[in-house]
Amino acid sequence: MRNEKVNKLLELEQATLPWYVQEYIHTKSIIPYSSVTLYEYAKEYRRFFEWMQSEGLVKTSIDKIELSELEVLRKEDIDLYKSFLMFSPKTGTSTDNRSRSFVTVQRSITALRSLFKFLSSQTEDKHNEPYLKQNVMLKIENVKTTKTLQERSRTIEKKLLLDDEAILFLYYIDQDYESTLKSHQAKAAFKKNKIRDLAIIALFLGTGIRLSELVNMQVTDLDTVNLEATVIRKGGFKDVALISSLFIDYIIDYEEARNSLYSPIPQEKALFLTFYKGQAKRIEPSTVEKLVAKYSTAFKVRITPHKLRHTVGTQLYKKTNSLLTVSHQLGHTGTSATALYTHIVDKEQRNAMNDLWSE
Repeated sequence: MRNEKVNKLLELEQATLPWYVQEYIHTKSIIPYSSVTLYEYAKEYRRFFEWMQSEGLVKTSIDKIELSELEVLRKEDIDLYKSFLMFSPKTGTSTDNRSRSFVTVQRSITALRSLFKFLSSQTEDKHNEPYLKQNVMLKIENVKTTKTLQERSRTIEKKLLLDDEAILFLYYIDQDYESTLKSHQAKAAFKKNKIRDLAIIALFLGTGIRLSELVNMQVTDLDTVNLEATVIRKGGFKDVALISSLFIDYIIDYEEARNSLYSPIPQEKALFLTFYKGQAKRIEPSTVEKLVAKYSTAFKVRITPHKLRHTVGTQLYKKTNSLLTVSHQLGHTGTSATALYTHIVDKEQRNAMNDLWSE
């Protein structure tokens, strides 16, 4: 969709939602999240509130639903909503009576998790307290597929992780990979580095940066507020790669857990760490190559960090049909584009990166 159309649709959706959801959307638009992402989230919130009405959990119109009515929601209420999403047929679309896809249901849970996190930890009322005192979404697990991702991958040819494959790859690591491990030692090693590994692959898929650029990043090179990663490109020049908002939560999770997971000394400024002789140190490129190979082999086919970079380049070109945008995002130096177009590319690049994996 063109941005003007999406913004208009987003405005129409917002007008039907409670004030605190409108505040959430406004706050996230400043970060910035893309208009497409926020529009999809707004539709998810309307669907959730409509379900609350149908279940008798609220008696008012959607725009009048109070925070107190979210405060009293219990885990069993959200689990019931998950069941509704998974087993009730779609209506009002060209795909009536079909089941919702795993990705669609998980997106609904992700949208609610983001909203409740905002309301319970990123807001302040007149008493300097968050709008919500408890976050029921902390008790809710991600959606499990009825069909394993390994089964899905058998029908997919050996290719780049295009479209929703990139999202499914991360979900596979997050939810299904551990079940493939046989020994307690292997499971313990996976759990110890799971948050880091998810962040590494999310950063690859969310930026298209090179392996050397990722492993050389410092803590201060990551800006999750503005969705940017500062990297040193080939030739030694500093550049900023935009991060797709769809993958930012995995990266933030690691950013917040880095110190508690690895207990680095203050002098260790590397972003991604590993243990060597009991001490945290910068992760080696070979370690990253091995973890990407390990997870991708279990998911579909063995790939490399460079294949993840090609995935982003291919997907970005599909979205923009602009070699200039791809060149700018990936840090290529072979383009003859002039500075006159830089501000245009930046805007297109930001929109495309945020919308990279959306339908």
